Order: sequence, then C-alpha cells, then structure tokens
Amino acid sequence: MLRNATTTSSIRNFSLPLSLLLLSLFLQACVGNPNCYESKEVLVYCGFYSSETGKAGSIEKVSVRGLSSDSLIYNDKTLSKLALPLRSDAQESVFIIEIEQSSIVFRDSLSLSHTNNEWFISMECGCIVLHTLLDARPGGASFIDSVCIVNPEIKNAVTEHVKIYL
Repeated sequence: MLRNATTTSSIRNFSLPLSLLLLSLFLQACVGNPNCYESKEVLVYCGFYSSETGKAGSIEKVSVRGLSSDSLIYNDKTLSKLALPLRSDAQESVFIIEIEQSSIVFRDSLSLSHTNNEWFISMECGCIVLHTLLDARPGGASFIDSVCIVNPEIKNAVTEHVKIYL
C-alpha cells in the first residue's frame, strides 16, 4: 500500500512539469508565425514630378495627413515619393499635402478613388486588402498641377502608382 502511494506521488510530481511544458509549447504556437514572409503592408506610392520638364524631383518641408485622420503620415520631410495607406472601409481616400516655402504654407489635396479587395495570403499570414485605383484628382487649391495613374493595381510591392505633377 505504501509503495502505491509513492508511485502515485512521483507521477503527480512528473505530470506538473510535463503539463507546463505542453502549455508553453501550445502558447508559443499561438504567437505570430515567423514563417509569414509576405509583406502585409499595402501602400499607394506617389512620385513628385515637374509639370514643365516631366522629370522626377524632391520637395522640402512636406507634411501629409489623411483627411479623416488627425495623425500625420509625414511631418516636415524632404521627399521625392509618398507612401500612403488607402482606406479599406471606404471607396475614396483623401490626403492633405502641405508644403512650406519661405514661411508660407501651401495646402492642396489628393483624392484617390479605389476598390478594395480582400486577399487571403495563408493561415499563417492572414488576409490583406488590395486596391485598384479608379481615379486620382488634385484638389485644385494650390500647387498640384495634375495627377496621373501609371499603375492602378496596388499590391504589397513597392511600385510607383501615381505621378504628381507640380
């Protein structure tokens, strides 16, 4: 009888560490999978160009924010390109672009009409929203001369989609 009590006690002492080990392995499986190599960031890339020469250029002291958002995407940066997140809950994304020159702030907007398409990557990576640009328009308020879509398919790759002529 005493021998059975000792065996039961050893099994109990062994099963607690085993249970903790199995629990920790299970919890690690629930954490983000490092096997997801696919980028989940889907951005529209816009380049700045001269309306007179057609050559690419950069602009100093650029600030950009989304119209429906108070957070700044860029704040007083020197940029030759913009990488902008499109809204997945709407068919249009509007961005306010400000440029400061000689203590004067010039403000204009960029409106991008688009479709939203959910795309399943994998069980490890989940889903992302891809977009197709339908139309791009400047606000006409200040410094943007015209806008041209050069690649309407917005996927999770760094490719120029829109040319902004200043």
